[in-house]
Amino acid sequence: MQQGPSQGTSKKFTPFGGGTRLCPGSELAKVEAAFFLHHLVLNFRWKIDGDDIPMAYPYVEFPRGLPIEIEPICSES
Repeated sequence: MQQGPSQGTSKKFTPFGGGTRLCPGSELAKVEAAFFLHHLVLNFRWKIDGDDIPMAYPYVEFPRGLPIEIEPICSES
């Protein structure tokens, strides 16, 4: 049984990738992620929840995930 060009999946297709099939919302997603991180860093105080602070080289592994405590910074004007 032979597969023709119309059968199977194309190896040239990359979802959300580059080329002619570039995701039209990729730039919007980058702006929204930057907006979210901007407000998370400026408006909230956050610290690692628990006693163990994972550190390793060359990369950090999180066997329990990374539980964090987040509390809003109250700015009274």
